[in-house]
Amino acid sequence: MHRCFLLSLTVLSFLTACGQATATPSPAPTLTQLPPVTVLPTAVPRETPTSLPINTPTIENSTIPENTATVEPTLTQTAKPDATATFPPTPSATNLPQPEVGSAAIQFYGPGPLSKAVSPMVVYGYAIPGYAAQGRVFLFGEDGRLMASKLLQLNTAFTWAYFYGTLTFEVHGAGELGRLTMVTEDEYGRYTAENSVHLVLLPEGLSIINAPGNVKERCVIDKPVTGRRISGGSVIVAGQMRPYNSLPLEVELTGRDKKVIASQGVAISPAADDSYVQFQVDLSYSIPHGTWALMTVSQPDDRIVGTMYLYSREIYLYP
Repeated sequence: MHRCFLLSLTVLSFLTACGQATATPSPAPTLTQLPPVTVLPTAVPRETPTSLPINTPTIENSTIPENTATVEPTLTQTAKPDATATFPPTPSATNLPQPEVGSAAIQFYGPGPLSKAVSPMVVYGYAIPGYAAQGRVFLFGEDGRLMASKLLQLNTAFTWAYFYGTLTFEVHGAGELGRLTMVTEDEYGRYTAENSVHLVLLPEGLSIINAPGNVKERCVIDKPVTGRRISGGSVIVAGQMRPYNSLPLEVELTGRDKKVIASQGVAISPAADDSYVQFQVDLSYSIPHGTWALMTVSQPDDRIVGTMYLYSREIYLYP
């Protein structure tokens, strides 16, 4: 009995020692394999794709081209037709070229020849001022009646003055041919220059303004020279002309008292290309004493009664 008790105690002690030896080493390897550092590498790269440099260029590129392409063509296309069709030239010469040497004493930049004009009509161009820095514009109907006129002030510090004005007129019927004429005078009331354009006058509708064409002086005098003193009762007038039509030129000498001293017609025909044609005439005169005389070369209108063009220069005549 006692022997069996000792055997049982020995077995129990052996089992207890084995249980303690097996449980001791297991916790250590499990705790050392859990590093928290592995979370940081995955958090850092996730912020890179959502950064601002990627989104910012996308917004700018999609916004700027859309506004530019839509607004600019619209403004450009609507501004040009309005300025051409609606607004007349301003009373300044900023939009017109300055006249060159050899340009006509009177130049119509608008309206040009055979323009279709509706009242009120804008008239503008350049002119060498007459006495008191003035000039006058007339509008004649196809029957020769005066339809409108306006006195223009031609102030300038140069040879030519810019002019601008409007004419109001009434047209009979569906339309008619008209002549726009501008003249300048000297202090004695003699015409020193005259120039004209034919127009088509309409009672209503839209004005269609043609270009001015050649604005060079139509008459070029070779002799006599301005201010030349001539004696002997004869003066030779020679030069070149771009005539408006086939009607003869009228060459005259007029005193300061507005009396005609001499006058003679000169046959001439226009060239097909509107180039200059030579002419010459010998004017005989008779005066009791020396006097200043205005020599003029003019051509009448072949469609409406009156003068189409006049050029002048002053000379001194002796008996």
